Amino acid sequence: MRFWQRPDPPAVNETNLRAIVRPTSKDTRPVNLDLGTIELPVTAYASIAHRVTGVLNFFASFLLLWALDRSLASEASFDALSAVLSSPVAKLVMWGIASALTYHALAGVKHLVMDTGVGETMRGGVIGARIVFVAAVTAAILWGVAIW
Repeated sequence: MRFWQRPDPPAVNETNLRAIVRPTSKDTRPVNLDLGTIELPVTAYASIAHRVTGVLNFFASFLLLWALDRSLASEASFDALSAVLSSPVAKLVMWGIASALTYHALAGVKHLVMDTGVGETMRGGVIGARIVFVAAVTAAILWGVAIW
């Protein structure tokens, strides 16, 4: 039977709603709703970090575009921006932006490599995530040395 030949689903009423909503098994195991106790695999942390750095990069792009505008507006605004960016807080922000951008790029390359069929197994995903984390930490250290 083709999908366009399937009969319409039965109407939902109070009688059959219970059969639809309730599970058929008598599962009495407790449900763990405390996210702090769940042990996630390294691939999950890599995925979450990739999403978080993507959001951070989106918001950082506005700050970087503003800094580019200020640096190109005039020589006086360039000097003022240079003075602001030489502060320790600004250097910390620049280091965070550079580290987030680097991690996001490395994780993106990992996804591109996986799209070619390399590392699609669970073991390959774990190895790829660990490589990305090690490379990102190394890059963050190098960014810190370069900025300070």
